[in-house]
Amino acid sequence: MNDIFIFNEIIAHLGLLELPLKGRSYTWSNMQDNPLLERLDWFFTSADWITSNPMTEVLP
Repeated sequence: MNDIFIFNEIIAHLGLLELPLKGRSYTWSNMQDNPLLERLDWFFTSADWITSNPMTEVLP
C-alpha cells in the first residue's frame, strides 16, 4: 500500500473535509522564468467545525 493511499484512507475514516484555498491554486513556486507550481499545503477540518464556523476560509 502506498503512503498517499494510506493518508487518503485516514482522512476518509476520520470524516475530514478539505478547506479550499482562496485566491490561489498553488502554494509553492520555484520562482524560475518557467516556474514549477505545486500545492504543498492542504487544510482539513470536520463537518462539525464547518457547521459551527461556516465562514471559515484558508487564505494564502
